[in-house]
Amino acid sequence: MPSSLIIGSGPAAAAAVLALSEKPDEKITVFDPGTVLDAETQEVIARLSRLRVDDWDEEDVRRVSLQPKRVQSDSLPEKRSYGSDFPFANKGQLDRVHSVGRVNPAVISSAYGGFSNVWGAQIMPFSAATFKGWPVDFSDMEEHYRTILGHIPFAGESDDLEEWFPLIGSPDPLPPLAPRTQMVLANYHRHRERVRSTGITIGRARLAFAAPECQPCGLCMTGCPRSLIFSASHSFDRFRRNGRIDYRSGLLAVRVEQDGDTAVVHARELSSGHIQRFTADRVFVGCGAIGTTRLMLGSLRSDQPVHLSESAQFVLPMISMKPTPDPRARREFTLNQFTMVIARDDEGLDVSQIHFYPFNQAYYDALPGFLKHRAAAFATDRLLSRLTVGLGYLPSWASPKIRVSAQLSAAAPDELPQITLTSEGFSKARVRGKCVPPMLPDVIRRIRKAAPYLDLWPVTPQMLWSGGAKSYHFGGSFPHANEPDSGSATTDRLGRLARWDRIHLIDGSVFPSVPATTFTLTVMANSHRIAREAMQLMA
Repeated sequence: MPSSLIIGSGPAAAAAVLALSEKPDEKITVFDPGTVLDAETQEVIARLSRLRVDDWDEEDVRRVSLQPKRVQSDSLPEKRSYGSDFPFANKGQLDRVHSVGRVNPAVISSAYGGFSNVWGAQIMPFSAATFKGWPVDFSDMEEHYRTILGHIPFAGESDDLEEWFPLIGSPDPLPPLAPRTQMVLANYHRHRERVRSTGITIGRARLAFAAPECQPCGLCMTGCPRSLIFSASHSFDRFRRNGRIDYRSGLLAVRVEQDGDTAVVHARELSSGHIQRFTADRVFVGCGAIGTTRLMLGSLRSDQPVHLSESAQFVLPMISMKPTPDPRARREFTLNQFTMVIARDDEGLDVSQIHFYPFNQAYYDALPGFLKHRAAAFATDRLLSRLTVGLGYLPSWASPKIRVSAQLSAAAPDELPQITLTSEGFSKARVRGKCVPPMLPDVIRRIRKAAPYLDLWPVTPQMLWSGGAKSYHFGGSFPHANEPDSGSATTDRLGRLARWDRIHLIDGSVFPSVPATTFTLTVMANSHRIAREAMQLMA
């Protein structure tokens, strides 16, 4: 019986299982640390999911809706899932991971489902132009995009974004949109040609989200009580119920190798510290870009630094002249509702993308203290009725890189190497005294030109530029290449390094570039492609 072993349970791993499970006799084993939400909170969620929103207990809601925690004063806070930090819990995967300066150290998840437990659910393909530097093109990827979008919940609508980002599949419509979103979309259509002349295109969000079942409650950003936002854990729950995989939690991969035609993985039992040895016909490594990078550097016994590309992140508040009703009095779905693409070319490659979110409690929490005082209520009311927050991204070629340096221990071959993460910036441009990548001032200039037509004015003094590795849109430490070199730097179209032909890297670590557009759908589609093509080799 042919066999495959998958390391990880995030989106890339779920997509690989989806492909491999097409072969009825394939034996599929999956393992990871498997951290999950505590049982008491799971009971609260189950209780809420059975009730109408109006019947929810206030204490239950308070418990599962704790806001993100600020870890660094000058960076985005760390999200919580139902009030828990379990996606970021260190079960050994973060031991001896060091970061320098403003680089985020919480870059490898131990969670069942990985960081998809706390993602924003944006789901859109890369543009065809993005694949020009890849050994595959959009036509190679389209069937895999379609398969993934048929596997997960998908909400979105046809609009101008389709010019570069096709609406593959049959999405459900989004729930009713917030008043500000409706106003911006109406302004865009009213002044479409003028806005488009600035390089800006606007469309509705596309989300991995079961929209028809949504009863808006405002808790999307802290955890949907009905679990309507896709997590890779949902896929693995399904595979396990169907008996399609042998899933084992409590294991941390520490080394991979190949013995003849057999792929081998050494993993540590987290409960005992013992090392287990697993074998399979093929191994698919989906530990997340930095987790995979660390595992491979240790397995290759390489202390040569590698660089990851990142789609760097920024937060840009916007103010409108025309107010909307007080958003605190409304229940909305609070995921991204509309997307702005700011293009510097005519093919959808050199673009920045900004996702706009309606009001949620984090808006209020981020206000200066004096605006939360009762005496400032009038001013705060006026501000919140005009405020919109955009979470933006720049492409990797306009963002600082992340340097990963490994320190190996000759005496501990079954230990993951110590790694140090450093941001290698090239910023010389400045916005309001802050050093930023050179592309960002041009993005803001274009937004300002469109502001009178959209009634969205950027508040650049309050712009926040995230530190390195904070976007979680990073990869390319072992990028796909048309002709991989004989060293450890690149992989073939099946994610294989030159040393091994039975070990496949399937996550963002193999991306030749990381555009500013949404990331996870392409991670899943590319992993599905790799696994399916590898399975065809075994036929």
